[in-house]
Amino acid sequence: MAKNIPDVFSTHSAARFCRVTPMTIIRWIEEGRIKAYKTPGGHRRIMRADLEHFCRRQGIPMQWEARVDPDATPRVLVVDDDSSVVDAILDALMDSSTKDEGFSVEHTDNAFDAGRLVTSFRPHFVFLDVDLPGVDAGRIIEAIRTDPATARARVVAIAAEGVDVAAEFDDVLRHPIAQGAVRAITGPVVGAESLRR
Repeated sequence: MAKNIPDVFSTHSAARFCRVTPMTIIRWIEEGRIKAYKTPGGHRRIMRADLEHFCRRQGIPMQWEARVDPDATPRVLVVDDDSSVVDAILDALMDSSTKDEGFSVEHTDNAFDAGRLVTSFRPHFVFLDVDLPGVDAGRIIEAIRTDPATARARVVAIAAEGVDVAAEFDDVLRHPIAQGAVRAITGPVVGAESLRR
């Protein structure tokens, strides 16, 4: 059994493991084909058992059944409450120029889950909205830098034009999100030995 498989999926992480777009997952949920629930913030979540059940019924191979090594897959954590930003980053990662390498993506819209995912998901890239309510960017960066499992992760600020960004960030992604900018950040080190922890 592969490691680091979550017990609960967002629509984005479910899309990644099913190799479809997030909108496809949302459509399947709305059609009643995948059982899901909503968080108090209105975000859809899918239990792993329900997603596995759906995929088995439909003959969709899941990544862990294909014996994909998650440690050989670049892991991306997006911390932002703007769905258009999240979708723009995911679209860039799923673009034809990068899809052969593949990415494992997790998304959250709050500080609590961000801290939890940094520890459990061990991302290689963290895209962090500097204006997200309740997020202390300095504390998150410190947690990433002091953990040997994530110390070499690239931490990218998501910020509007003109907003000052702390020097601790490795890169800055400005609004509106450009796919080329996302790929410029993630592309050069995809497959690098530093990603294989």
